[in-house]
Amino acid sequence: MLRPILTFLRAVVCVGCWCLAVGAIATPGQPIPNDPRHEMSAPELAGGSSSFKERESYWAFKPVGNLIPPRVPDSDWQTNPIDAYVLAKLVDKGINPVSPAGKPALIRRAYYDLAGLPPTPEEVRAFETDDSPDAYERVIDHLLASPRYGEKWARHWLDLVRFAETNGYERDGPKPSAWRYRDYVIDAFNMNKRYDQFIREQIAGDELDAVTAESLVATGYQRLGIWDDEPVDADQAYYDSLDDVVATTAQTFLGLTVNCARCHDHKIDPIPQTDYYRLLAFFHNTYNDVKQGEFKKSAFTLNTTETIASPSELADFEKRKRELEERIRSLEAKIAPFEEQIVASFSNPEKDDAKDARTRRDLIAKKRESALEPKALEEYLAFSKQLAEIRKSELRPLPEALVIRENGATAPETFVLVRGNAHVLGEKVVPGFPLVFGAPDPEVPIRNGGAMSSGRRRVLAEWIASGDNLLTSRVMVNRIWQHHFGRGIVRSSNNFGKLGERPTHPELLDWLAREFVDSGWDMKAMHKRVMLSKTYRMSSDASESGLRVDPNNDLFWRFDMRRLTAEEIRDSVLYLTGNLNQKMGGPSIYTDVPREVLETASQPDRAWGKSSPEEQNRRSIYVYVKRSLIEPVLGTFDLADTDSPCAVRFATTVPTQALTMLNNRFFNDQAESFAGRLQREAGDDPKAQAVRAFSLALSREPTASEITMAAEMIAKLQAELNLSAGQALDRFCLMVINLNEFAYLD
Repeated sequence: MLRPILTFLRAVVCVGCWCLAVGAIATPGQPIPNDPRHEMSAPELAGGSSSFKERESYWAFKPVGNLIPPRVPDSDWQTNPIDAYVLAKLVDKGINPVSPAGKPALIRRAYYDLAGLPPTPEEVRAFETDDSPDAYERVIDHLLASPRYGEKWARHWLDLVRFAETNGYERDGPKPSAWRYRDYVIDAFNMNKRYDQFIREQIAGDELDAVTAESLVATGYQRLGIWDDEPVDADQAYYDSLDDVVATTAQTFLGLTVNCARCHDHKIDPIPQTDYYRLLAFFHNTYNDVKQGEFKKSAFTLNTTETIASPSELADFEKRKRELEERIRSLEAKIAPFEEQIVASFSNPEKDDAKDARTRRDLIAKKRESALEPKALEEYLAFSKQLAEIRKSELRPLPEALVIRENGATAPETFVLVRGNAHVLGEKVVPGFPLVFGAPDPEVPIRNGGAMSSGRRRVLAEWIASGDNLLTSRVMVNRIWQHHFGRGIVRSSNNFGKLGERPTHPELLDWLAREFVDSGWDMKAMHKRVMLSKTYRMSSDASESGLRVDPNNDLFWRFDMRRLTAEEIRDSVLYLTGNLNQKMGGPSIYTDVPREVLETASQPDRAWGKSSPEEQNRRSIYVYVKRSLIEPVLGTFDLADTDSPCAVRFATTVPTQALTMLNNRFFNDQAESFAGRLQREAGDDPKAQAVRAFSLALSREPTASEITMAAEMIAKLQAELNLSAGQALDRFCLMVINLNEFAYLD
């Protein structure tokens, strides 16, 4: 019951205020005038209200500012304009940047930031001994070209778009083939798809000039949210689904909490309620998880997929189908004379009984040996066996995906819903962009009656993906910065509005945004630009002046240490064992989940699937995402919430994490596998084993004292606990996995 209650509250509560749900006392029916309790109506806002103008002048709604990097006294410190912008603020505050990170720390940082996995000891050693000026740049190029890059950065995007493979609520039914969207995102990052095209495909991939299987899969973004399969109010549930798409689109691409204007004008940002419904109108023609007939919503729908097969795949499928059917007909024709002979031997009562198909089959099996000559019986059995095998064989199914579709070329009328109530209609609105952007009203092309969609989402996608948009490029470069430095230039990376944080370096943000657009929305180029800066290459060491003047490191005078993400911890442990299966793509996999966890589900025996041990060793991005059952190891380390966009994950440090890494079966099993790898690669010498263990887990060579301590620990475990050498090594490996230095990135 809790999730439906929370969902209801989400519909009537928004940031900064609480609203009453008035649907129970309002009278459904004809449209009524705009709610007089609004602070300002849309016409007042557009007409120049002083309050609106004041909010309109907020930094996020201004055009990109001055793009000339500042002059700084230490020209040797800066390697690109990023450093100039950062150093200028440090000089102004009297803070010196700290020293550069050492090579082992730097390469480990780069590998985790771009691939989500540590470098091998051999890669660390090669980088340490390479004194060429472009050694570090070549490391970056190598990582950006690796397929591991897409797996790492797709995870950040999946957090934003509330990716899950189930619907939520009590039954938490599956979203069939949702994994194809995950694979689409991984491929998009790996092929360095232009970000503006990435936007278009997800919002309107079915309306582009060239519609492909890839662009259709991309529209699955709009069907990833929670969905109630038995709503009390089907109309309200439909608008809840639309709100999910509007809110996710606005926050993810524009960094705006437009959904706060669902029930009334936004209390903080210059977004009237009419702007919310003008945006909703772009999506109003979609059947987003609610079955519609002439725009009448019903309570239930089939959560079905649609084929994304190409014409050649369809033609090949039909050809194989015809061939299979022809083989079946041919064998049936060969079998028929034999069965007629068998049936002819039936007694009259048996012939009457044989009118029932099942009885006929049983009688044929019983009488065939007596009715047929040995040679004929042999032929009959051979043909029957061939037919049974062919019927068991299945045609390889056509690829299907969860996609978005519309109800044809004509969209329904859209009205402001008073207080967000689906049954109380206010003024009529047409598709449009938020007034604060100053964009002209869009022209939606007229579609012919046979068109599959209205074309509205294409118009919205083109506007969001425009290089002239005030926010789109700022929001994305801020996200790239966030995942390299631990926080964005704007810390509240999904909220650039007045309730969000102001940018610490607004000029730098504008410069990066313009560079991003001018580069052709090239994400890999932006990664490289950021990572080549001296700002990124600083160590995490502290300085007295820095801690005194800027204890939160708002000015980037050092690099912030961070804990590895849930996925990085699990994947790194598998990497240590040498068992990490780097197979890419395909249906999601299931890890071993304790029975105690499964018992928390309403149907424990159907709550989780089973994968082979080899499949279970795949990267964490391929683990099945079930809303009502979070994978325990990943959940312990702050996996993203999937009910709404997650821009910034929690990074907690709690006792259950240490207890999990010490006692959980996964970590203990992997420690044993890690020990087995050390024995294979370093032999039986405890000191050699320690050297290999530290170099694999920490990306550095251990000190002499660490080697001695490790050998003494292994010997002490054998002497005091009467463990074998292998058991002692297992415990040592578990200790290594539990080191802070393993779980934290310097």
